Amino acid sequence: MRTASPARVGPFKKRTVLQLLAAFLLAVLLAGCSSTTGSSGGSGTTASASGEDITAQKVDQQALTATIKKTFLTDIPVSDLDPVVADAMAAASLPLTAEQNELFKTCLQQSSCDTGRGSLTVAIALENSNSFASIMRGEATAQALAYPQVKRIVYNNANGDVAAVLANLRSLVAQKVDIIVTDPVFGGAIASALQQAKQAGVTVVTYNTPLPESSASSVSAQVPLALCDLYTEGAQTLVKELGNNKTYALYTGIPGNSNAAAWQPCAKKVLDEAGWTQVTEGFTQWTAQGAAQAANALLASGKEPAAIIYDDTTDDFAKPYIAEKKTPPAFLSDVMTHSWLTLVQQAKKAGVNPTSWMASSHVWFPRFGVTAGIKIREGQQVPAQVPVRVPVVTTDSVLDTNSPDIPSRVPVSSLLTPEQMNLALAAP
Repeated sequence: MRTASPARVGPFKKRTVLQLLAAFLLAVLLAGCSSTTGSSGGSGTTASASGEDITAQKVDQQALTATIKKTFLTDIPVSDLDPVVADAMAAASLPLTAEQNELFKTCLQQSSCDTGRGSLTVAIALENSNSFASIMRGEATAQALAYPQVKRIVYNNANGDVAAVLANLRSLVAQKVDIIVTDPVFGGAIASALQQAKQAGVTVVTYNTPLPESSASSVSAQVPLALCDLYTEGAQTLVKELGNNKTYALYTGIPGNSNAAAWQPCAKKVLDEAGWTQVTEGFTQWTAQGAAQAANALLASGKEPAAIIYDDTTDDFAKPYIAEKKTPPAFLSDVMTHSWLTLVQQAKKAGVNPTSWMASSHVWFPRFGVTAGIKIREGQQVPAQVPVRVPVVTTDSVLDTNSPDIPSRVPVSSLLTPEQMNLALAAP
């Protein structure tokens, strides 16, 4: 550490001079050490006051580059990322220690857990109960464990019920958590509870699903997926590859969800302008059973769209075609699982060549929420809306990322290890 030069000394005795110098050096030493000790974690504290801040500049650059490519399925320079996103990727690039892995396992088995350090309580509020949400919980947990500032992690799950979402958020306020990170699938319907949390002094960060503009002020920050941009790019790709004047089918999970409200108009605009015609639409509840039912209904209708666009993995829509060794429609999705990669690999071996475009599943978006929440609590500047662009790629370009060690239900591309994925999926 750097210290000031000693002042000139008057006619003191040698012993007195030494005593003063020793006291001065001790004070400087204590002041320097205090910069790495814990604090209350309030919004007025600094990063150095509650733990070493993890930034993109401080981690191994090769590991950071690899993490970014795994996350976005393509190479993106660190300089092209928002600083919050870059720092979140930095934390994600740090492998959990053996102790942290044990904590990861313990935390996922409980509704809350203590890390034995730090001062902040981070609440991970899930609105759905499925494999996607389970992996999201694992991603958020791993991210929180990377930060020495985090003392406690709290979970709750609403199982796709808006009333339960509202009750859970208000429960977290009553528990006086410091940070809430949540994917606001129900959009403006939960804005009142988010606003209540913010007014109570809780740092509320939403991720993945964009909030309506009228609800934006109810949270401390948003890290939404740029769904309109993603599906605009995807629809443009469909037109470029398949031509004009085709037909398409649209599917989503829950009727009225904010995800579909953000992406479907954008995809439709591009396709309609190219002379494409929508032949059907449907809802799956984002479950395998719901997708299978929608696929059977499409087949029974006799309609043969040139493309199927769905905001979840398209396995069940492709399986009947592959079973009959027929080329299925082209597919576009922002959430494909490893089962889709396996299905495509098997289809190719059987002589069927499915055509599909996909984006990385954004199952890792909770990591951005955790990082943004911690930064805000430590007094750092975080934009009201942190921009994250996820590019569209061909399925063929990422087939080599598939592995038998990765559970088939896991979205492409989770940042968890295969062992952590299994733990997240098996968690109650």
